[in-house]
Amino acid sequence: MGGPKPEVQQTHRGARLVQNGSVLSEVLAQPGPTDSVFDVLAASIRVFSQGDHVGLLGFAGGGLIAPLRAMGGGQRLCGVDLDRSGYELFCDLSDDWQGDVHFAESDAVEWLRAQRGRFDLLLEDLSVGRDGDVFKPEVSIETLPQLIQSKLKPGGVAIFNLLPPDDRTWSEMAAKVCGPFSFGVQVSFESYYNRVLALANGALPPTREVSRLLHGELAGIGSEMEADINVRSLRLGN
Repeated sequence: MGGPKPEVQQTHRGARLVQNGSVLSEVLAQPGPTDSVFDVLAASIRVFSQGDHVGLLGFAGGGLIAPLRAMGGGQRLCGVDLDRSGYELFCDLSDDWQGDVHFAESDAVEWLRAQRGRFDLLLEDLSVGRDGDVFKPEVSIETLPQLIQSKLKPGGVAIFNLLPPDDRTWSEMAAKVCGPFSFGVQVSFESYYNRVLALANGALPPTREVSRLLHGELAGIGSEMEADINVRSLRLGN
């Protein structure tokens, strides 16, 4: 993350990290839905991870972990972020139920390059504050897609949480992010500008099946996002 330090706002269910008016993380005191994009990221891990080794690039406050654990996801999570304060907030609120979570205070690119093992799933959720808004950093578009692809196990999946670009079109950004991959699906939202991409070099389940599974995971924890998402296939050039 970059820009001004995130502000911690207390809520009746925990706390949230806010930067430039955007919620970077919804940190819950108990497993359950956040009724936000974090639920969809959690559901994506449940649907696409074929094993339990998952990396989170841009941990912030670990907002997806409460819905993931509520869904029954027991994956071993390795998170990285330049700012440790979000992880400390997460630990304060979730120490008795967080499960197997490891954190590194580091640059995401440097950390990922140093990893010797490969991942079942890597989730990219970096952001940078600038000009009173929150955008994707340049490394998320130009550097990380190829690096992430190289660090996945055979059959592994990359999840990208994209924000509206400030210096290129959606299609230009998506083409860069999708470039190293052969198969993909996109999740868009009625209530959010984000777009979540699931990308792989091995075949993904049919889009209709992905939609059914994502909706099922969200409905299972009572998330409002179950009625908010639309899933479609992506035509990739590879």
